Amino acid sequence: MENINQIFLIGMMGSGKSTVGAMLAEQLDWTFIDIDTELEKDSGLSVSEMFKDGENTFRTYETEKLEEIASKDHIVCATGGGIVLNEHNYKILDQSFCVYLDTSLDTLCNRVANDNSRPLLSGGNKKEIMKEIFDTREERYKSLSKLNITTDDKSIKDSCKTIMESINE
Repeated sequence: MENINQIFLIGMMGSGKSTVGAMLAEQLDWTFIDIDTELEKDSGLSVSEMFKDGENTFRTYETEKLEEIASKDHIVCATGGGIVLNEHNYKILDQSFCVYLDTSLDTLCNRVANDNSRPLLSGGNKKEIMKEIFDTREERYKSLSKLNITTDDKSIKDSCKTIMESINE
């Protein structure tokens, strides 16, 4: 396998990118970066508060942060679920080792059911909104993915093990 010095975790909100990413980075002794957390630190605002200026404004900050992160080595990065929609981001990620944490809609809905911090889910029936979002992003996740992990019945530890095995082949 190619020389991998960056891993970008992609997938829907609730797929486990931040949790898997933190554990994986620890196992690799690499730096863990969560794009949303970095944006919150930079701005002093929550993602929800950033969205109040509009999703496009948030996505601009997200792109700037991705460009900065993509220049670093020995990092595991948890991306935002919608990062794949921007063409510039897509091109950056397409040059990187992306792991798609593939999670069913039912599992995603269960995981975010009581989470009110997600701005895209604040306007109605969460399951319908999630399905709409999922349908617009799934193909992009799959096309960027160098490794696809179905996470529905997999522990965080098992997901990390699968990634470690893949990059050490």
